[in-house]
Amino acid sequence: MDDVAARAGVSRALVSLVMRKSPRVSETSREKVLAAAAELGYRPNLWARNLASGQTRTVGVMLNDLHNPYFTEMAEGVAEAAEEAGLQVLMNSGWQREEGESKAMEALLDLRTDGVVLAAPRVSDDTLNSFATHMPTAVVAHFGRPEIFDTVSNDEEFGAALVVDHLVDLGHERIAHISAGLATGGPERCSGFMTAMTRYGLAPIVVEGEFKEEAGFTATAQLMSLREPPTAIFASNDLAAVGVLSYLRAEGVRVPEDVSLVGYDDTLLARIGPVSLTTVHQPRQQYGRRALELLTERMAGRSEAKHELIQPRLVTRSTTARVNG
Repeated sequence: MDDVAARAGVSRALVSLVMRKSPRVSETSREKVLAAAAELGYRPNLWARNLASGQTRTVGVMLNDLHNPYFTEMAEGVAEAAEEAGLQVLMNSGWQREEGESKAMEALLDLRTDGVVLAAPRVSDDTLNSFATHMPTAVVAHFGRPEIFDTVSNDEEFGAALVVDHLVDLGHERIAHISAGLATGGPERCSGFMTAMTRYGLAPIVVEGEFKEEAGFTATAQLMSLREPPTAIFASNDLAAVGVLSYLRAEGVRVPEDVSLVGYDDTLLARIGPVSLTTVHQPRQQYGRRALELLTERMAGRSEAKHELIQPRLVTRSTTARVNG
């Protein structure tokens, strides 16, 4: 800034006013300073300026899995709300590992973001609570009611019940669920499935998997080798459902004529024509937007925690039909 002032023949204070786009500078002086800055290749250090003011006007976002469209679609909601609030966004990922997430969270602390949105983190509650003592925090897909950070979550058990209701209405009784184990949201979806099946007096079939295409493929091979294979499969998410679909088509099993299939999330994958997946719709962009709104409230000084549980809805497409026979 001193170099720009010397080249333009003005004070450092005037250069500062120009770089902050102050209306108190004449157009002649502004042009002179900007011309000098261009000649010198000068760019203002926004980070240093914000640190001096005690705020970076930046929020961090840690995404669970960059391969899953759920998270990128949710991040769009965060970015849209941040832009409206005049905030910049920094994103990273822990790559579905607790150690990786801990490092990613530490990085956002080191970068002195004003607050952080964590999307379906796998770290322990103790780690989350410790982190939130240092940084305003909003968490998407957390099913407790912590006192120190805000949460926005999907009603997973309600969504799983919608799936069972739909399949039972179509006459299915041998219904299997490919679970996601202990991954965030997985236990709640499995619990909702089990409860709904019991309500109908049906025996639940559960095979453990993951929120991944490969897991859906492997679990379906196991299910179709049963003495009485299921007539309907409820996959833990859309990615796993694509794996189910791949296995069934490779084996010549018709969907939905022989086996009905339901996913979860209603990501872009579910809406692709050749897939056309019946699935549970989550308003992912709404989650991201609401998380950012809660975060800005925290950054402004709100201390009490807020927890919002949003109900999903079922979207029926071409992978479910009445049971054959």
